[in-house]
Amino acid sequence: MTELREPWAPSDATKHSKAADTPKKQQTWAKVANDALKRCQEKGGSDCEASAIKQANSVVAKMGEAYDEWFDGQDEATQNLIDGHIHGLKTALESERKLRREAERKLREPEETMLEGDFVKLTEKSVRGDGTIPVKIIAPGWGTSGYYPPDVLARDGPKVFEAGTKMFWDHPTEEEEAARPEGSLRNLAGELARDAYWDESSVLGPGLYADAHVFGAFQGAIDELAPHIGVSIRGRGKAEDGEADGRSGRIVKEIATIQSVDFVTMPGAGGQVLQLFESARDASGVKPNRRNKKMEELKKLEEANELLQDQITKGEMALDEAEKAKDDALAAVAALKEGVLLRSAKDFVSEKLAKLELPDMTRERLIEKLSKNPPVADGALDEAAYVKRVDETVQSESEYLAKVAGSGVIKGMGGTGDTRADEDGAAKLKDSFKYLFMQRDGKSAEEAERMADNAVLGR
Repeated sequence: MTELREPWAPSDATKHSKAADTPKKQQTWAKVANDALKRCQEKGGSDCEASAIKQANSVVAKMGEAYDEWFDGQDEATQNLIDGHIHGLKTALESERKLRREAERKLREPEETMLEGDFVKLTEKSVRGDGTIPVKIIAPGWGTSGYYPPDVLARDGPKVFEAGTKMFWDHPTEEEEAARPEGSLRNLAGELARDAYWDESSVLGPGLYADAHVFGAFQGAIDELAPHIGVSIRGRGKAEDGEADGRSGRIVKEIATIQSVDFVTMPGAGGQVLQLFESARDASGVKPNRRNKKMEELKKLEEANELLQDQITKGEMALDEAEKAKDDALAAVAALKEGVLLRSAKDFVSEKLAKLELPDMTRERLIEKLSKNPPVADGALDEAAYVKRVDETVQSESEYLAKVAGSGVIKGMGGTGDTRADEDGAAKLKDSFKYLFMQRDGKSAEEAERMADNAVLGR
C-alpha cells in the first residue's frame, strides 16, 4: 500500500482550480481532495493524487455563488455536516456506477455452460486393421446446447479435442457422473488417436474430424453396431443469447474443456440394438470397479432384507393365529366352567328344596330361578350366601302363597300354624293356580282345572 501523504491545505486549492476563489471553496477543495486521496491510497489505487485533485476540482466547480453565500452563513458544525453528507452521497454514487458498469460487463460476457453434442453417425462401418476408426466429432449449426459457429469449431476444436481424449461406451447417468466424474474403466471403449482438425470441404460436410483408437474388447461391437451408433461430446464452454440462421437461442462463443467423446446409440434405435449395445459393455472383460462391487453387495443386502421382512410378516401372522387360538381356548374353558358351575348350582338348590314341603310346580320353578345366577367366590359356589338366598326366596314365595290362599304355610320352614287351608281359602288358591296355568302356560280350562287341584293338594 502507498504511504499516506500529508493533507493538502486550503491554500493549495488555487493552484489546481480557478473556481476555488473564496475561502469556503478553498476549504471545501482541501477537504474533498484529502478524503479522496486517503480512500484511494487505502485501497491500493494508482495515480491517487491526480484522481483526488480531479474530484476536488469537480466539487468546487459545482459550488455556485448563491450556495457559497448560504453556506458561509451556516455555523461550522452545520458546514461540516453538509460537507460530510455531500461526500457520502458522491462516494455512494460512484460505488453504484462502478457496480453497474461491472454488471453490464458481465452481461456482455458469455456465460459458462455445459456442452452436449448431438448424435453424429460413424463415418465408416468397420474398424481398421490398426484398431482405429475415423469419426466426425461435431458439425457446425444448431445443436442441443445451442448454435456452434464454424469459426469457433475451427478455432477451439484442435485445442480441446486432443489426442488421448477418452471415449466411453455411452454417456454416464447423473448418478454415475456424481459418483465418478472421470468415468469408469468398465465403460472405457477408446480414445482419440490424434488431435481433431477442422475440415471445411469433407464429403461428409464441414466439421471437426479425428481418428479414434478403439480398444480390443469393443472393436467387434462397433463393427456389428456401426449402422446404429455414433459419437456425442461432453464438455464445457461459454455461450450467450443471440440469433443465427434465422433462429434465436444460445450461441456458443467458446469451447473451453472436453470431458469425453462417447459412443452412443442412434436416437430411436430399437430394443435389440440397445440390448446389443449394453451386452458389448458387459462383455468388455473389464472387472467391475469397487463401486460396482458395492452396488452388488447393496443389492444382496436389499434382497436379504426383503426375505427377512417376509419371514417377520409370516411370523407375525402365525403369532396372531396362536393368540386367537389361545383366546378361543380360554373362552371354551370359561364356558365349560360356567356350565359346571350352573349344574352345581342346580344340584345345590335341588338338594335344599327337596327338604321342604313345596308344590312340585313351585319347587321346579324355584330351582330354575335360583340356578341361573348363583353367588360365586374364587371361582366356586359361595354356599353360605347361596343358602341365605334360597331361604329368602322360599320365605318370599311362602308369604306370597299364603297371601293368595288367604292362609297356609309351607312345611319344613319351621312354622307352627295349621297346614290346611279352610275351604274358602282352598277355593281361592285353586282359582289363582287355574288362572296362572291358563294365562301363563296357555292350558285349556279342563287341563288348568286338573293342574290346579294337584297344586292345591301339593302334588
